[in-house]
Amino acid sequence: MPRFCPSMYLQLSDLHSFADSGSFSHLQERKKSLEEERERLETILKTSSDKLIYGIHTGFGPHAFTSNEELHLIQKSLIYHLTVEPILTLEGTPHSNLTHKEARVVLCARLFSLALGGSGIRFETLDVLNQLLEFDCIPILPEKGSLSASGDLIPLSYIPLALLGESGFTGKGKGLGPTKQNGKTSKIPGLPWTPHPKEAISLTNGTSFTTALLGYQVVEFRNLFLQSIELLRYLFHYHSIFPDAFHPGYHDHKQFDGPKRIANFLYPIISKNPKSKVEGKRIQDIYSVRCIPQILGSIWDELDSIGLVVEQELNSLSDNPILISESKNGEILHRFAEGGGFYASQVSFAADRLQNAMAVWFTWIDRFLNYLMEPKENDEFPLMLSAKPGTYAGLSGLGLMATHLTAEVRRDSMPGSMQSIPTNGNNQDIVPMGAISVLRNRRTVHSAKKILAIFSYAIFQSSLFAKKKELVPYFELFRDLNTMEEDRSLDFEIQTLMERIDNSISFLVMTPND
Repeated sequence: MPRFCPSMYLQLSDLHSFADSGSFSHLQERKKSLEEERERLETILKTSSDKLIYGIHTGFGPHAFTSNEELHLIQKSLIYHLTVEPILTLEGTPHSNLTHKEARVVLCARLFSLALGGSGIRFETLDVLNQLLEFDCIPILPEKGSLSASGDLIPLSYIPLALLGESGFTGKGKGLGPTKQNGKTSKIPGLPWTPHPKEAISLTNGTSFTTALLGYQVVEFRNLFLQSIELLRYLFHYHSIFPDAFHPGYHDHKQFDGPKRIANFLYPIISKNPKSKVEGKRIQDIYSVRCIPQILGSIWDELDSIGLVVEQELNSLSDNPILISESKNGEILHRFAEGGGFYASQVSFAADRLQNAMAVWFTWIDRFLNYLMEPKENDEFPLMLSAKPGTYAGLSGLGLMATHLTAEVRRDSMPGSMQSIPTNGNNQDIVPMGAISVLRNRRTVHSAKKILAIFSYAIFQSSLFAKKKELVPYFELFRDLNTMEEDRSLDFEIQTLMERIDNSISFLVMTPND
């Protein structure tokens, strides 16, 4: 069913929903404005003495130095010189590319950005893209090739290549798209497509690949992160810690929202079963416990901040050149302006921030697992959560895997936004590399599901040793699973938990603007 974005504002939650289904019902409301804009573009092309408009009369990048009359040929030249990453085998089956859901959100983001106006692309072209979303006939997009400057060039170029009928599609409606295999025929009106002046560059020269993937990752990780907080509440029903560090009043002395959210959520449970201070014993928990509001609260704040940056870019036109209006001698004039509207610098910084936030979360989980497995720290559970320490190893293997995953993520956390390499005949002499970062983040989100499954099972196993078993609550995530008394393979449990986590939505989930 079509989805409507209120006030023409695309939120991360909307973007994430488009990964499964939907199209833009508001596009028809934009038709008149977009058609008027296209008419202005055509008028400029017919009447302007300027025959050096970038990407319309000229070639691209270092080739933008001479006027050409072959305006349609220039558009096809852009598509063809960028489509260099094989996405299909010789048999016509897809290589390893973006997943179907990822390709949907990229197409969604590109369509939404161009529909905001300023690009001059034909309404008919945008309507074709909207039909592809509606019929779930999504162009196959490669993972690699974007430097997040001059747009996400190589990945996005496969959208117009697919419209030409020279590529492939994925999704339930993939057979509706024109391909070499079906003789470039299609039941979707407007396909196969012929690019008009300015159109191929508009489809290609934007930040929608980097931005959409980062937005998708923010929503995915945010849900995993919030599930980890729910697991803490489950644990603290029966496991006692010192409550002072979670008292909401303690956090009123700072201005950050994240720690207050954590404290407000956990303190009511922690305070019902508090740990008592005893002479001769440490009266404060270690940082991985006591500083949970600060550690996890800062991550929560960071995710909200990153989400806002991504939404700002999602709701901006990313293209070059763009149509602008200016007043001269009382007359409104329309002309093309050229610049760097394709440059995804803020998004690149945000992608690195997401990786850093995830790396801190991994590190905290690794240390909290150590807390659960070390009796000197938790004061309740046996060594390695083993039912018979010295005979059974308990969760030692899960601990090793968690440390491996954490080390991988930390190794991958070198910022991508400062990895610029000059290229393109030195035309692109400094680039933000955001797409490199989002592909790295993608690996981290996958590992996050695994380490959260390990974290979940460790908390579940700790319930076996709870001193107050009557306080252990029911938790749907652990339905039909068993704790471990004698050592056994845990591959089934971890796989089951990963699948359940992947298909669960935390009740704490909110959009970044809430």
